Amino acid sequence: MKKLVKTTLMLITVLLLASCNSKRSEYDPYKYEMKGGKKKQEVSNNVFEIDFKQTDSNLKTIHVNLNGKNSYDAIFDTGCSGILISPMEALDMMKQGTLRDSDERPPIPVQMADGSIVQKRVFNLREVTIMDKNGKPHTLKDIAAILEPNMEAAILVGSSVIDNLAKKSYTVDLRKKVIRFE
Repeated sequence: MKKLVKTTLMLITVLLLASCNSKRSEYDPYKYEMKGGKKKQEVSNNVFEIDFKQTDSNLKTIHVNLNGKNSYDAIFDTGCSGILISPMEALDMMKQGTLRDSDERPPIPVQMADGSIVQKRVFNLREVTIMDKNGKPHTLKDIAAILEPNMEAAILVGSSVIDNLAKKSYTVDLRKKVIRFE
């Protein structure tokens, strides 16, 4: 049974990673148009570290808070250009009132691993917050999240968050199990 669960999780992860290969020219989370022309990032310039957990399949997960109320473990995915959420998280946030129909944006084209391009639904996350080891929140504003139709898909935190948190660089310390942002 445990092997079946591991195999299923590995297959889901491979499918998620394949679905998160969008072309930067087609989907640029930094240039995605938000109402009112709001700026997206509000991050301090400090050096900080966040803890990560390593899964059996060697994925790194971090804890994120979406829209101020909903906390989830998410895969730290440097190969993904944005944030990916499943309908499960979207429904959870809608039930709690932290995601509204008005947060939905026009669909965008996303290139899949096989080269095909599909339209994906997009929602505006008003806040994406990650707590550092010292308990200080690091919050990004108005981040576009791609909705992956697979109900069991894990949340992926990609470069739209990673690059905004790391003003200069980031490093992964496998011994300490921390990601250091500069």
